[in-house]
Amino acid sequence: MAIAVLFNPHGRQDEFEALAPSFPALELRYANDAGELAAKLPGADILITTNRVYTPDNAALIRDRGAALRWIAFLTSGIDKAQSSGFPGGCIVTNVAGLRAFAVAEQAFALMLGLVRRVRETEAARAKAFWTRDETTPRLDNLTGKHMVIVGTGAIGQDIARKAKAFDMRVTGISRATNPLANFDALRPRSQLVDAAREADVLVMAALYDDTTHHMISREVIKALGPKSMVVNIARGLLIDETALVEALVAGRIGGAGLDVMEEEPLPAASPLWTLDNVMISPHIGGAGSKGTGATHGSMFADNLKLWLAGKPLEKVVIQKT
Repeated sequence: MAIAVLFNPHGRQDEFEALAPSFPALELRYANDAGELAAKLPGADILITTNRVYTPDNAALIRDRGAALRWIAFLTSGIDKAQSSGFPGGCIVTNVAGLRAFAVAEQAFALMLGLVRRVRETEAARAKAFWTRDETTPRLDNLTGKHMVIVGTGAIGQDIARKAKAFDMRVTGISRATNPLANFDALRPRSQLVDAAREADVLVMAALYDDTTHHMISREVIKALGPKSMVVNIARGLLIDETALVEALVAGRIGGAGLDVMEEEPLPAASPLWTLDNVMISPHIGGAGSKGTGATHGSMFADNLKLWLAGKPLEKVVIQKT
């Protein structure tokens, strides 16, 4: 008998309840807060959770009460907060990389289209019942024909590139590996990021965050962008030097920014990003929405659970042993 604890106060319980009939050798416990987690974690082999709730306080609790844990299965692709908070020893750590790539890619285009089609402006006019056609039309732009530079060519970056081709965009990828990929017209190493920024109409962040990518969109990279260039970030806020970005936006040195993630979340009320006309903001919701046409969090966990119960190597392994 294996014991798994689902610690995810934000939902998904129904997906895992549906797994029970297929896995009679699994006892599934549910924890919706730290108190329940402390009570149900002792003796558990598996913890199912998310990067969002793996806070330093919860991490300390997990290390203290999860001595039997051997596998931590994240329902998120990113685990940066969890890694910085610390894992118990001896655990394999997996994620769901690529599962919500289609949704995050859609969010990237929602932000881009919001910028070029002046959605903030037209929505403000709508609230005042003002027909703003003559005023807005001269300021409209399109994605068609533009050069998109995508930093990070994993599952999300690849799906953004695929969708960009439907807009007849030219696509360059920035990655540590520069082997040819479908839907990318060119691939360049990270060392050429500044040069690529000089050519970019749209710079999209889709890279993983770690010590090597902290503020990789630096003041130098932002300075290299043209006056009509847009920055779009659907990855992690700390990939961008936000202070330098705000300065460029305020000064009009770049065309705009579409941000689903920030350096500090929730975005502080005092941040100038809230009031800048050339900024589109969404509250870190890129991965949300319907299940799409592929796997779900539950089905991806079930596939790995079959391997676990059979003593076979797991898929989507981020850390082989903590």
